[in-house]
Amino acid sequence: MNWKKLFEPHILERGYGYYLNNAVNNLEVSEHTIRADVEGTENYEVEISLVDGDIEEMYCSCPYAIDGWNCKHMAAVLYEWSVERGDQDNRDEEESGHIDTPEKPQIDIRKLVQDADINIVRNYLVSVLSEDEKLLIRFRGFLSGAETEENVGNYINRVDDIEYNYMGRDGFIDYDDAMDFIFDLEDVLNNDAQRLIDKGYHRSAFELMNHIFTVVGETDMDDSDGGIGMLAMHVYKLWSELLTKVDPDDKRDMFQWFMDHLDGSIIDYLEEYIERVIMEQFEESEYLQPKMELALEKIRKYERIKDQWSRNYYVGKWAMNYLSLLKQQNCDIEEIESFCRQHWENSSVRGYYIDLCMESGEYDLALRTLDESMSLDEDFGGLISEYSEKKKEIYLLQGDREAYIGQLWELMLNHNAGSLETFRELKQQYSPEEWEEKRETIFEKLPSYADVKQLYAEEKLYDRLLDCVLKTPDLYALQAYEKALAKNYPQQILQKYRDELNKMARHSGPRKHYQQLVSQLRRMQKIEGGKETVKEIAAEWRQQYRNRPAMMEELGKIT
Repeated sequence: MNWKKLFEPHILERGYGYYLNNAVNNLEVSEHTIRADVEGTENYEVEISLVDGDIEEMYCSCPYAIDGWNCKHMAAVLYEWSVERGDQDNRDEEESGHIDTPEKPQIDIRKLVQDADINIVRNYLVSVLSEDEKLLIRFRGFLSGAETEENVGNYINRVDDIEYNYMGRDGFIDYDDAMDFIFDLEDVLNNDAQRLIDKGYHRSAFELMNHIFTVVGETDMDDSDGGIGMLAMHVYKLWSELLTKVDPDDKRDMFQWFMDHLDGSIIDYLEEYIERVIMEQFEESEYLQPKMELALEKIRKYERIKDQWSRNYYVGKWAMNYLSLLKQQNCDIEEIESFCRQHWENSSVRGYYIDLCMESGEYDLALRTLDESMSLDEDFGGLISEYSEKKKEIYLLQGDREAYIGQLWELMLNHNAGSLETFRELKQQYSPEEWEEKRETIFEKLPSYADVKQLYAEEKLYDRLLDCVLKTPDLYALQAYEKALAKNYPQQILQKYRDELNKMARHSGPRKHYQQLVSQLRRMQKIEGGKETVKEIAAEWRQQYRNRPAMMEELGKIT
């Protein structure tokens, strides 16, 4: 299937860049559907429908696709899908680093050059290098066999030129150009910075990477697709690689650069990459003290924040860094405990202390700390649930079966109400005869917000599950449990679909709205009796909504 013809060449190239940068996550493939998330500042959802192995329709939640275009996120997912199923075209692309259309003939480049007249090759090189400064810089580097400060300066100038070329008159890079800007900088990292590292020109590589990192942080651009984060992570990985190769003197200078650039000169969310490098990549003993001082400085800074959530998060983050550094020095438990007590209001610090108590077998102390934490953090449901899980774990370690089961019930009905995992764990504590009575107690006492449907499905109580699904508005629950119910209750499931889709059809919308309706009709066709029901619905809609041309066109695609 030649799916690449569905995309404009520049969109195809951007999609391939996303694929190479591992932006495609949670790929799910079935006979009729390809689904995935594509990572950016937001996670865009992509769904592609297949009929007999061919693409029938594509959906993405990004603004470009909602306007009716096939987008780079769709292309990225298709590249990922093609590679997973072993398409030769995509293996060739991945090995070469280039995107070739299926019609493009395979060329033996080495043989082509070897067979060419030397004067033709030289004249062609002059022509090409005169037009492309980036290639000229690289060519000079290859010829010289060594990079000079002048060459690195040329690379840096090239980065500045890239930024200048993409900026509009207002000094802003808009959405349509943002990822191309990022990809051009990625190209400098992949080719120039990486080559400098490989050749051992560490200071030059460091200077170039730092300049790219600083430029992208200072550039005013529409980063809706998360390109800045992708590029920053690439720089971070190269920093990490470089720091394993440099000599001690260079490493000291690089450490100082990182420390100096935590002064607010780098935009705050990019500072985190520098902080991460400092804490993770400078493990030698000489860096312990300055790292500890940095952690304490950050803790003091964030303790002054008024917002409780932010204060708890950032103080906790740096307190964990500090405690990790204490542990590296094999500090006495008294010193660690003293630090924890100084920052006792922070939930992460108390969590660390609880784990410390559990590691040393101080279970009663851990339980007392958990009870205190549940009181201090009573307004934070997520933390209360974590503390309850810890208590359950401790009772199990102590061999206190009665307290363990009691804590399971506490989790099931209160702190983690309706949890399928807890439900299964609780079931294991009873005989089949006992469990029938116990599960009814659970169903009776569960709070109204708990999702009982998954518990009915687990117990194969399909009549109760059907009743819940039919009473639940919209299609979410219906589709979640359709597979479990459709075999025994096809007519009820089809009627629920019919009712919900008729509600959706009353509202007019863009073509994507009608495509989604038709996609649901196709889903219905797979249920027993579904083809007849879909024909009836389509006929009703053609009569009722005949003045909606986009809807009529989409209905015409139903087979």
